[in-house]
Amino acid sequence: MDRGEDAELEQASARSVGYLRIYTDRDNVTRLEDLDYSAVPMDFAPPAPPVFVTEALAAGSVTFLSFPQGWTGPAHPSPARQFAFFLSGEAIGTANGEERRVGAGTIVLMEDTTGPGHVLTAVTDLVMAVVRLEPVG
Repeated sequence: MDRGEDAELEQASARSVGYLRIYTDRDNVTRLEDLDYSAVPMDFAPPAPPVFVTEALAAGSVTFLSFPQGWTGPAHPSPARQFAFFLSGEAIGTANGEERRVGAGTIVLMEDTTGPGHVLTAVTDLVMAVVRLEPVG
């Protein structure tokens, strides 16, 4: 990165990282919601130039899941508050009748640890990384 690009990054106020949130509302209905994490310029790994960084979240473990094409299961709540990072393949996620097609590059925050849950159907062979988050508070 040259000095001009570095200066542009420093002058930029913020960017965002989009993700899909799955949660259970007050009526015990599982919902889907598109949200963004704000990312601001920061010296993350000096002497490398600044990059846009989000607020850190405490994580407990990382697991990789692999689903064959056609895999599906009954509606289920998430076993823990966790992020799913879709690494390859495509799937359809369903909650309360609403469907979303997700694939490589999609980030999903799974917070539906109670309620009826969600359904995932692998449209193709699918690989994701699941990062369990530490409890809030």
